Amino acid sequence: MKRPLVLLLAFACLPTVRAEVVDYVGEILPIMKEHCWDCHSNETEVKGNVALDPDVLFDQIGKYNIIRPGDPVESGFVERLKLDETHNDFMPRKGKPLPTTEIEKIEEWIRQGAIVDAKKPTEDESRRLAEMKPGTTPAAGAAPAQPGFHSWTNREGKIIEARLLGLEGDSAKLLLKNGKSYLVPLSSLDDESAAKAKRLAVP
Repeated sequence: MKRPLVLLLAFACLPTVRAEVVDYVGEILPIMKEHCWDCHSNETEVKGNVALDPDVLFDQIGKYNIIRPGDPVESGFVERLKLDETHNDFMPRKGKPLPTTEIEKIEEWIRQGAIVDAKKPTEDESRRLAEMKPGTTPAAGAAPAQPGFHSWTNREGKIIEARLLGLEGDSAKLLLKNGKSYLVPLSSLDDESAAKAKRLAVP
């Protein structure tokens, strides 16, 4: 008996937006704990309203925040690390300058999108990963993400960018940017993506 042409394991063969990028949890957090934790962590003390704990770091990341994804040059966070240590805004305050290699690692993290945890990216982070190649900065005036496209996550944590074409029975029909479409069972999506599919499918 032939199986119906429904890809029960569609995510296994679809391209993902996750890339091998520098992420905060894996490579930047140890640097922060060594140099900045005493003054900028909820575990100890938070000065200047800047907490560097991974679960609250999103408050510091954004187009107009001290960490600007894709743009280390305009990120005040990096600027303070590179000031002369006699400057009033130099960080870490009362500490020694970070090694050049560690500052470069932080710059690369920001350049690649300032991803907090690449294993569990948020929808915004997944969009940033889809829009830029690791190690590059999007060109000025680059086209925004295609309208109607969203991030979808399955129960194994794999992520794709696709547009919902509709529901067919208990499956979501997803259109990828390469023009190919797949039927993905709602049961294979995580709870958030499954709920989003049902919500977006309502006319």
